[in-house]
Amino acid sequence: MKNRLDGRIAIVTGAGGGIGAAIATAFAAEGAKVVIADLNEDASRRVAGALGDNSMAMRTDVTNAADIAELVRATIERFGRVDILVNNAGIIRKAFVKDMAEELWDQVLDINLKATFLCSKAVLPAMIDANRGRIINIASIAGKVGEPTASAYSAAKFGVIGFTRSLALEVAKHDILVNAICPGPIPTSLGQQGWREGAHVEGMSLDRVMERVNSRSPLGRLGTVEQVARMALFVASDDCDFTTGSAFNVDGGIVMT
Repeated sequence: MKNRLDGRIAIVTGAGGGIGAAIATAFAAEGAKVVIADLNEDASRRVAGALGDNSMAMRTDVTNAADIAELVRATIERFGRVDILVNNAGIIRKAFVKDMAEELWDQVLDINLKATFLCSKAVLPAMIDANRGRIINIASIAGKVGEPTASAYSAAKFGVIGFTRSLALEVAKHDILVNAICPGPIPTSLGQQGWREGAHVEGMSLDRVMERVNSRSPLGRLGTVEQVARMALFVASDDCDFTTGSAFNVDGGIVMT
């Protein structure tokens, strides 16, 4: 039986761990050649090593246009083209607005939102030449609802969804589909860091924060990186060939829009 991504070339940012690594693994299992882009070079090499010869590790600062240009250049040199981009790299920082340093705001917006623009811009010439492509932006349900102490993160993820919809309209004529995925609470190292920071900023115990987190989903449980990866695989594949500009929730029913 044919794999869903046979012969496709994918770049996944922030793929050294968590959701990004799960997406890269799912793509490789379905026949894709995957470039593991991460600021943590050791982590990217570990993931690429586990995936074998059809993968490549690249140390990449997604806020640096020169790094991104080299990422795309090296991908095309090694594999010939870029079919899929997953903009997954991101950070969470928590603070009340009245206490938030401008530098924190800038850092969160740069890594979560500006990097999505920079990476998308970098792959578009090759995708337009090929008259085909998939761009998948990992947003968050925080891009659909607000969250106390997470205003920078929420603003960035609202921006990612807006960018997704605008870019989808721009490139539809080239058969480039642009969609977002909005995970809910996922116990990755990044998610856990956000919960710890939130507890500290709000002056409450981590147990109390986790009670609030765990009670949000009607299904009564947290999500997994594999569930997000399966959605990314669907969106990247030909099973999803008539959908663009959408923001798919993977959140156990927390947000139903």
